[in-house]
Amino acid sequence: MNKKIPPHKEVAFKEINQQFTGDNAKQQCTRLLRALHLFSINTYEASRGLGVYHPPARILQLRQKGFFIETVWQVIEAENGDKHRVGCYVLHSGVDHE
Repeated sequence: MNKKIPPHKEVAFKEINQQFTGDNAKQQCTRLLRALHLFSINTYEASRGLGVYHPPARILQLRQKGFFIETVWQVIEAENGDKHRVGCYVLHSGVDHE
């Protein structure tokens, strides 16, 4: 997978970041959840696009609140060309606590 964030996600991230500012865990969870309602998101995208500093911790917090989020592993290429195995998170419907 390419290291670049797809354009449709960049647009969504910009809107989400403008709507939900702040760097505390609650705001990071809110941004991540908003994005997950739109599409799957990997740790790279969550970190770079949404300012989520430790995506697995935020995903754990959302799961503890009852959200069913699946982790699918994928390989991405970092800026330096190295390949990394990262989690890609998928929100499943059926549980919604918003």
